[in-house]
Amino acid sequence: MARLDQIHPDNVDGRWFADTRCIDCDVARHYAPDLIGADDRGLSVVLRQPKTDEDELAMWRATLACPTQSIGTRSHDHAPADVFPWELTDGVFLNGYNDESSFGAHSYLVVRPEGNLLIDSPRYTRRLVEPFTAAGGVTEVLLTHRDDVADADRWAATFDARVWIHAADADAAPYATDVVRSDTPIEIRPGLALVPAPGHTRGSVVYYLEDRYLFTGDTLAWDFRRERLDVFPGATWYSWDVLAESIAAMAELRVDWVLPGHGKWHHVGFDRYTEQMAQLAERMLRVDRRHWHATDD
Repeated sequence: MARLDQIHPDNVDGRWFADTRCIDCDVARHYAPDLIGADDRGLSVVLRQPKTDEDELAMWRATLACPTQSIGTRSHDHAPADVFPWELTDGVFLNGYNDESSFGAHSYLVVRPEGNLLIDSPRYTRRLVEPFTAAGGVTEVLLTHRDDVADADRWAATFDARVWIHAADADAAPYATDVVRSDTPIEIRPGLALVPAPGHTRGSVVYYLEDRYLFTGDTLAWDFRRERLDVFPGATWYSWDVLAESIAAMAELRVDWVLPGHGKWHHVGFDRYTEQMAQLAERMLRVDRRHWHATDD
């Protein structure tokens, strides 16, 4: 619940507000970019109050996704039912309830007849247990890397699900049932592949679904401010050069949707993905990570 005693002084007047416990993870701004902005320290502030039902729903999504619960109303209103999971497209859902231990990483539920997938982990809450159960539970928990495991162990135990992670990051998920040691793509089931993508961490992977969806963890995201696909130079813990190689390999995939852990999800489109990934890979080879955003072109 947002704290009135820690309200940010720069909020616009009105019912909704942000408090100063924000950790600058950008999550609330992803859900309500026209309503929530940032001060010069990166802390979220409410820029304008909702005017429409769509605005109101965007604020509730931001509220329930915020890992520090820093967005709320002065009257402490209760969230409407069924805010999350939120269907983005064709049985692919954003889960909200981002966990602070994952620095607010997004997670996704994919509902399919052959078994549902949970990609990375939201905070464990009955508000998601119930809709997950109604959708048929979870067959596989797919972890992209060590940083965003959050409550994956509890989700796996609740639904007796298999848990996948790369061996290089497996110490973060000792409960994993499927530890992948390959440095080349492997098929988990028809239409679903685990693709190693080291760079952010040694064991980072992406999951490629149905020749259309790419779940990228912290390897690749849509930068909604610059309106392009981008990487995270300041959070490349393993190797910038290796990350450039991973991006070049991922450029060969046929992708319609990019669905990251950090950064914004986006329906990029097949052609735009191909074009932007080629440009991104080429630029990474010639621009040092220390100067990445200082040399935008």
